[in-house]
Amino acid sequence: MILLAEALGIVERELAGSTALPVETVSVRQAQGRIISENQTASLDLPAFNKSAMDGYAVLAGDHRQEYRLIEIVPAGKTPAQKLEPGTTMKVMTGAPVPEGTGQVIMVERTHEADGKVSIISHSKETNICRRGEDIKQGDMVLKAPKMLGPLEIANLVSVGVTEVKVFAPVRIAILTTGNEIVDSPGDLASGRIMNSNGPMLEALCRKYSLDIVANMIVNDDKDATVSAIGTALKDSDIVVLSGGVSVGDYDYVAEAMKQAGLKLHFNRLAVKPGKPMTFASSGKKAVFGLPGNPVAVFIMFHIFVLYAAGLMSGIKHKARYVTLPLADDFRRRKAGRMAFLPCKLTSDGLLKPVEYHGTAHLHALLDCDGFFIVPKGKTEIRAGEKVGFLGIKDSFQ
Repeated sequence: MILLAEALGIVERELAGSTALPVETVSVRQAQGRIISENQTASLDLPAFNKSAMDGYAVLAGDHRQEYRLIEIVPAGKTPAQKLEPGTTMKVMTGAPVPEGTGQVIMVERTHEADGKVSIISHSKETNICRRGEDIKQGDMVLKAPKMLGPLEIANLVSVGVTEVKVFAPVRIAILTTGNEIVDSPGDLASGRIMNSNGPMLEALCRKYSLDIVANMIVNDDKDATVSAIGTALKDSDIVVLSGGVSVGDYDYVAEAMKQAGLKLHFNRLAVKPGKPMTFASSGKKAVFGLPGNPVAVFIMFHIFVLYAAGLMSGIKHKARYVTLPLADDFRRRKAGRMAFLPCKLTSDGLLKPVEYHGTAHLHALLDCDGFFIVPKGKTEIRAGEKVGFLGIKDSFQ
């Protein structure tokens, strides 16, 4: 068995900067999950003009009085029609342009308006003005390529006038679920058969991360059929992901099928639980991953390996992100030969609390967890309050 860090190093060595994905131009608004191929710079200043940071009254710089004459109201989206003079003020709404020469916007809460006059109840030193270009100036770098675009990246690009971007084509994924016992329809269930949960889960994960699914099929536990399926999948994909058939049972043919399909096998034993039979092979600059058959292992290995490989093909290191948090309860185990990922909930006070978990086939346990706490290789006991690594799997608002 090899360590996780060593396995990831092998994947990086084989794939980093490897795949020349096509580049296409798309609308920024349709670019969720895509990876930009060029640096993006601002086409506009932001803010584009001097604007009011709140509802208030604009006065000239240095014109400090207890009372002003109101000459105009300026809503957001309009520009002042008049010019500020000493002793006058304009009421400006949040986001509205301030008139030329404005030195301060006095917030509404510090004033009293009556009969065209504005009296100042209390003064402050705050200008309450957002100056043109104070956030970003035209020509400034907004995003450095390669970078995956999410909601915040898209909003930032649109705000500075970028409407189209050049992005890499999505990484193409072929999903092969192995097993004579796997069926897609409840009508096909019989004694010893189970529903195919790995295939739909992998497809949903690929869609979540904007990967292009070119195939999703079941492959029987037959070596020749597995060799053929791998060869066919490689023709139209950048990554082939198999689940099941990677262990050492009489009907586990994936590792041998990879070799017969002409792949270079890099590793097929990992010092991680779950994930011991995790397998990685390559053909040229294409990646083939053999994930364990149990769904919890499939879920974890997809995030750690498949997403990492897809990122490398687009020039980014999409590594799983870990944080360190204290464990809520004591933890003990008898065997410590592998790093372990165990499902847990994140409590409101920042503790990691293990959830009921029956093993790597217990997919339902993941519905009640926020991620996995990590037990290092060689460690048999962790005391409550001791900090451990945490791999989160839930979004903040779930």
